[in-house]
Amino acid sequence: MHWAAIHYVWGYSLEDLVAIGTIIGFVIISVRWLNGKAKKAAKNIKDDMLDPIRRELKLLNKNMEKSNEQYEEATRRLEKGDRKFIHHDEQLKDHERRITNLEEEHRK
Repeated sequence: MHWAAIHYVWGYSLEDLVAIGTIIGFVIISVRWLNGKAKKAAKNIKDDMLDPIRRELKLLNKNMEKSNEQYEEATRRLEKGDRKFIHHDEQLKDHERRITNLEEEHRK
């Protein structure tokens, strides 16, 4: 019968197992470290680049809404002024007609 020494497991010596454990540990630690750096880089990109853009877009949107409101108000005022202008134009024509009639009566 073949007898295996205690320092051999699954056919690997204790030195081999320690080396495999070290490599696996190094890989796991490296992956976790890179993951942390990637998260920190993503947060920096969000904080340093995307948040200012978001703030500027919000401000732009607010300014556009205000500009649209001012445009609508100006359009309403223009329409109101246009109606007044038409009314005054009609009054002017009526006055001119009345003056012409009075001048004609005066000449007779």
